Amino acid sequence: MRRHPRLARALSCLVLGLLLLGGCAVEPKLTDKHTVYIDNYTRRGNPEVYVEPMRSPPTPVSGLVVPFQVTQDMAGSQELGEQLTRIVWQTWTRDRVFPKLLFEPGLRNASTPQAVALARKMGLDTVIVGKFTYVMSGGTRGDSGVSFTFDVIDVRNGERLWSMAHAGTMETGLTEDYIIFARKNRMPSDPLTAITTTLAMDMGGPMTKWNYGFIPPPPAGPNPRPPVAAPAGAGGVGY
Repeated sequence: MRRHPRLARALSCLVLGLLLLGGCAVEPKLTDKHTVYIDNYTRRGNPEVYVEPMRSPPTPVSGLVVPFQVTQDMAGSQELGEQLTRIVWQTWTRDRVFPKLLFEPGLRNASTPQAVALARKMGLDTVIVGKFTYVMSGGTRGDSGVSFTFDVIDVRNGERLWSMAHAGTMETGLTEDYIIFARKNRMPSDPLTAITTTLAMDMGGPMTKWNYGFIPPPPAGPNPRPPVAAPAGAGGVGY
């Protein structure tokens, strides 16, 4: 069988060219990129403390929580205020901020003097009143935020023992795309509950320490000045 050197050479060049073109045209693609989900968290600073007691009570005090008012003009504000206040109450009950802490949802529109009078009648030591100054509910697809303030009032004399404020947000849409995986925030099923619970935990911590006597020691005073050496010839031995 007679071979054709020109044809063989042409076929070899064609195969080599196809291999070179094929090597240049290949693009590595990651079609199975994995997504790592991170549980979202409440972004907040430290609670603002406007009034706090100087010393702990002789024995832990009890309290009555009444529904906080929602100051925003929105539909169903009273129901929302009661719902969020219940979350605060449940958080403080779980954390034992007060040894006895009651919640009276029927006092939505009660004034502070009325709440104080009821707590006194029930044999409780304090009443907690407050306001939700900002509520934004974005569900699992949008941003959410809560801010509220409250006062703890001594029912014996109407004195404010504590006055605090706190705020927090939870943002969606944070996705960090890397080469082989993507990291994405995972929202809780009820962001408002998660935010309010976190804020209540932050604010309940200082009150728990106060109520049960866990008061940190006072700061140390400045170091005393070194003694001044007596001048020579003033009745002592000079150096």
